[in-house]
Amino acid sequence: MKSLVWIAYHLETLDLVERYVERAAAELESRGHQVVVCRDAESVLREIPEAEILLCWRILPEMLARAGKLRWIQFGSAGIDHTLFPELLESDVILTNLGGIHTEPLSEHVFGCILAFARKLDLAVRLQIAHEWNRAPFAEGCFDLAGRTVGIIGYGRVGTEIGRIAKAFGMRVIGMRRTAHQAEYADEIVDMRGLPRLISESDFLVLVLPLTAGTTALLGEAELRSMKRGSYLINVARGQMVDYAALANLLREGHMAGAALDVFNPEPLPPDSELWNVPNLIITPHVAGAHPGYSESAFAIFRENLRRFEAGEEMVNVFDRGRGY
Repeated sequence: MKSLVWIAYHLETLDLVERYVERAAAELESRGHQVVVCRDAESVLREIPEAEILLCWRILPEMLARAGKLRWIQFGSAGIDHTLFPELLESDVILTNLGGIHTEPLSEHVFGCILAFARKLDLAVRLQIAHEWNRAPFAEGCFDLAGRTVGIIGYGRVGTEIGRIAKAFGMRVIGMRRTAHQAEYADEIVDMRGLPRLISESDFLVLVLPLTAGTTALLGEAELRSMKRGSYLINVARGQMVDYAALANLLREGHMAGAALDVFNPEPLPPDSELWNVPNLIITPHVAGAHPGYSESAFAIFRENLRRFEAGEEMVNVFDRGRGY
């Protein structure tokens, strides 16, 4: 069986990715697969006609058109919205992702931002750069988290972990998911119909849900303006979900107290973007899920899926074409 690995993507320079690819290739070879590692699109186009398995971070329509024997694609990320196109969705190729691999780092990143806002650590960094000793903003602006409400849009694996941490700080947790049945650590779960109330009641609004047709442009100006005065937005999902121009205006007006953004549209964030200069905004370069255990965690999922694929068993983290994630 021929297996293809394509690592030409924005993560290709990371040592963690290289280690994952090396281990995956070795595992395939140990099971009798012919493995070809490609680092450019041209080599993929040349090799893919005979490949049955593809390990990659994205696939292009012209590649799929030539993939006459392809049966399974293992993607190297949790979200695969960046590489979906009609022909792929209509194919019978099994699509699996690395869902769950970033649960701990994502949730800790979110809570790091929450604590930074509560203790004004972003302000402390700016004052340090300016060599300014000023205690007044901290006495006036710091606050306790106990009793505050965190609204988590996307109460799946990551959302549940954020909820667990929030409860340890004495916070009220409202989660949103497709079906509004009770979930662990949440004081309340709502479905899409309850989203307006979740937004209006949250002191911290967290986005951690997949990008689909239904979640694109989820928070426009009206939704953002319905947030509490003095509230905060944290987005570690996708930039396409939020009207960032409206967000910038609300931050400048002081309606919202702050925001932490890890995802943007487009990426990288252009140097001339207005967001760089917006007050009370924390920007991180799509690193909320970064952690040193990526290669081992990714390999564990791939190895288990390879075993199940060869045994004809149901695989883990299979992309649901109906739901879009």
